Amino acid sequence: MKQLDISLGIGETSRVTGATTTQIRYWEKKGLVASIRHEDGGNKRFTLKNIAIISMVKMMMDEGYTLAKASEVIQQRAHNMDIFHTILQTRLGDMVSEAGLTELNFGPIENDPDFDAVIRVADGDAKIYKVKR
Repeated sequence: MKQLDISLGIGETSRVTGATTTQIRYWEKKGLVASIRHEDGGNKRFTLKNIAIISMVKMMMDEGYTLAKASEVIQQRAHNMDIFHTILQTRLGDMVSEAGLTELNFGPIENDPDFDAVIRVADGDAKIYKVKR
């Protein structure tokens, strides 16, 4: 899948997240977020992923989290998302949506290869099925 190259400057990132530019620079210095530069000497830019992190840090700090705790929670969520991304990239074979039902086929079950693992999502609920191949 092609990566989108969408990024915002620090001022625009501040505006959309509610975090001050000073906070963003500090969080960058602490390693919570990373900016990019498209060219030497170019302005700092933040990717959508980093903008989402900045928004989460801002929200958590507003709720009373310390920066250390916010960082810990965000790192755990990022780890979980990386795992989910790996599952989708390596196992999702087919996805079909019809009449309010979405079916995701994750292919053969490792210890029962005559069956596929299928998740059916409808009405805000997801169920896992073992389906004969």
